[in-house]
Amino acid sequence: MTFTELKDYLEAAFYATTIIGIPVSIFVFLSEKRKERLAREMETYLQANEKYIQYLALCLDHPNLDCFDLAISDKLVHSTGLSIQKLTLFTILISMMEAGFLLYRRHKTAIRRTQWQGWYDYMVMWADRLDFRQAWPVIGPQFDSEFYTLMTRLISESKGQAAKEV
Repeated sequence: MTFTELKDYLEAAFYATTIIGIPVSIFVFLSEKRKERLAREMETYLQANEKYIQYLALCLDHPNLDCFDLAISDKLVHSTGLSIQKLTLFTILISMMEAGFLLYRRHKTAIRRTQWQGWYDYMVMWADRLDFRQAWPVIGPQFDSEFYTLMTRLISESKGQAAKEV
């Protein structure tokens, strides 16, 4: 191989690397930026959710102030047959389940998959409880629409719901 041929091969390899490398670099850059944005959004959500749960805990500590999302006198509250305190506790629980849903449902790593399965099993367990099913139509719609759809499906498929219909 002559020097000119070697130079031609190296030049061709350089151009091929440039032609392939630039789009790949752009793709990697945009992918990393997207991951960073999603992480920031999730962090913001988790911080807001933590504040919401703290507020609900205050509502639970001071039920006489009637500051929960639903008023004690609200017909929807009475239709559940549950106390405002229990509805507040269920709202805290559902908020935590929603956080688990948003954190783990689409992740591919083994640890995340096992975390998701744990959260899913926990949601199924609660979907089987009659008092939870009574509270869900009143407090469930305020949460993430995909989470709401999943929980509604779990409730409709629950053993407790099936036993109620028999």
